[in-house]
Amino acid sequence: MPQTSPRRSQQQRSTVTRARIIDATVASLLELGYAATTISRVQERAGVARGTLLHHFPHRASLLVAVVEDVASRRLHVLSDADGAARPHGSGWDAAVDLVWRDLQSPAFLAVLELWVAARTDPDLRSALVPVERTVFEAVHRAVTTLVADTDPRVPTVVQFTIDLLTGSAMTTLLVDDGSQQLLVERWRRAIPVLLGQADAADWV
Repeated sequence: MPQTSPRRSQQQRSTVTRARIIDATVASLLELGYAATTISRVQERAGVARGTLLHHFPHRASLLVAVVEDVASRRLHVLSDADGAARPHGSGWDAAVDLVWRDLQSPAFLAVLELWVAARTDPDLRSALVPVERTVFEAVHRAVTTLVADTDPRVPTVVQFTIDLLTGSAMTTLLVDDGSQQLLVERWRRAIPVLLGQADAADWV
C-alpha cells in the first residue's frame, strides 16, 4: 500500500471534523446567538474533545473567521444557479427578486446577521467579515444582473435598490412576521417596470 494512503485518510478525517465544528458553530449562532456561541458550547454540540477543537481552531476568533468564510460559501451556493445555463426559475426581474429573496431566507443569511451585529464592536471580526461580505454582495449583484439581462443604464441602480429593500424586509421578519413583508416584495415586483419606464405608474398600486 502506498505510504501516502494513511496520510490521505487522516486528512479526510480532519476535514470531516473541521466541517462538523463549523456546522456546530453555525447551528449555535442560529439557535443561541453570537454571545452564547462559546468554545465550550460548540465543543459540546460538535461532540469533539476540547483538544481536538483547539487543534483546528486555537481560539474563538479563528473559529469565527472560518465560519464567516463557510457562511459566505453557503450563500454563494444559493446564488450559483443564476450563473449556469439551466435556470429553473426562469429569467427577468421576477426571477431576480426570487433569487435575492431566497438567499435572504436561508439559514446562512440568518447566521451572518449575528456576525454583522457582533462585528460592529469587534474590529477583528469586522476585518474578516468585510472582504468576504463584499465578495458575496458582488456575487448577488452579478447574479441579479445576469438574470435581468437588460442593458438599460438604470438597471444597476434598481438592482441596488432591490438588494437593499429586500435585505431590510428580511431583517424586519426577525421581529414581526405577519406577512406584510411578502406583500412588500410583491409590490416591489410591480414597481420595478415603472421605475424603468416599462409600465404605467397605475400598475404599481
